[in-house]
Amino acid sequence: MRSLILRSIMSHRTFEGLTVGETIDCGTRSVSREEIVAFAEEYDPLGIHTDEAAAADSPFGDIIASGIHTFALTQRPVVEHFYGDSDLVAAGHIEEMRLPAPLRPGDTLHVTLEIADKRHSKRNEQRGIVTTNREATVDGEVVFSLVNRTIWTR
Repeated sequence: MRSLILRSIMSHRTFEGLTVGETIDCGTRSVSREEIVAFAEEYDPLGIHTDEAAAADSPFGDIIASGIHTFALTQRPVVEHFYGDSDLVAAGHIEEMRLPAPLRPGDTLHVTLEIADKRHSKRNEQRGIVTTNREATVDGEVVFSLVNRTIWTR
């Protein structure tokens, strides 16, 4: 059922069909205080993510989302608008993950993905390597960025 939903959102993406320089708008995703705290209590229980008083005394002045949570919040939009119906085999390498500004309760992330590079695999002629630049902004300010190399069927 899920794959049918994804197919209705986008057309099938192939390695050959990807254009270096293309930017895909992956939409938006809002986050609530409750989501931030629940995620952090389970996976990253630092006070700046879970404790109102501790967060108030931090340089941020309030609870902020964990960086891992911010990363996770960008994944679904990217899958729904890019990877979900594609010849992607696997993630190969994540590099240059940056969190230049905090994600706060009530913020809405706008996620984009740029095709930065693609090349044939040196190890397997039936595979291609695609490098993407993922970025999430809140009101135009970058709060998350990531360079990712993925493996595709050719």
